[in-house]
Amino acid sequence: MATAKKNQPAAAAAKAALATLTGEPAPGMRQVLQVISKRDGFRRAGREWHGTTFVPVEELTREQFEQIDREPMLVAQLMEVPEEQAGELAARDGADGGETGT
Repeated sequence: MATAKKNQPAAAAAKAALATLTGEPAPGMRQVLQVISKRDGFRRAGREWHGTTFVPVEELTREQFEQIDREPMLVAQLMEVPEEQAGELAARDGADGGETGT
């Protein structure tokens, strides 16, 4: 599994780069990207988007974040929410089927 070891530093570097891009959240807060799709079922950054979806920023690579942010078919807004509310938003989206995680 030599390739898994090679990918771990790359994943850590991607998360660090994304943290630099978005900044650090305040204590007790979590950064969430609110994504509104202009067309249900639109695909970008390895995901299918429906309506309004909330994605914790730490689940995205820098490349995915930039793809979403630059896509004209998606409206993205970076938000800081209390940690417990971030979990509720993500759980609600999962129940609605707003994201396939592909």
